[in-house]
Amino acid sequence: MEQDIFKIVVTGPESSGKTLLASDLAAALQLRWTPEFARYYVAHLGRPYVQEDLKTIYRGQQIWENWRLEKVLSDLQSAHATLPALVCDTDWTVVRIWEKYVFNTPSILTVTEWEQAENTFYLLCSPDFPWQPDPLREHPEERWQLFELYQELLLERRLPHLLLQGEHASRLATAIAEVQKISAPLRP
Repeated sequence: MEQDIFKIVVTGPESSGKTLLASDLAAALQLRWTPEFARYYVAHLGRPYVQEDLKTIYRGQQIWENWRLEKVLSDLQSAHATLPALVCDTDWTVVRIWEKYVFNTPSILTVTEWEQAENTFYLLCSPDFPWQPDPLREHPEERWQLFELYQELLLERRLPHLLLQGEHASRLATAIAEVQKISAPLRP
């Protein structure tokens, strides 16, 4: 790519407000965003997902992100963007947590793929509000355990991140302020 794109990834356990935060953050900052590929894939799979599906989910997320990154570059070239950034509703972190928690296996991701998080900032959502039922959600009682795995992964990889807690409006305001602060040098 001609220009590095800053990625803001919203991650965390099920029912922690990721999708709403990602879409509202993108709207507030007038950025493009990428939904979670796994949600669409599993919803249309027609069977329970298995470990082998994680490779497809990972590659699908990459394809969706790359497609949106191309759109961001196009926006920048046509002066329709104010920031070379993309908001992502999760990324490879969800695959890694599923590998570890659901299947208890080593990672399918290579070191190079882990390092692609170089221009990425993570917003880690806490599950500190009531569970919202959804046919694709599986672990209502284990959200805090899953949260700990996400937090450990980000700390282990030394990935820059911000913990978001509390009501959605507060999370959104905090996320907007942090993204504006850390992205200020990237503005054209």
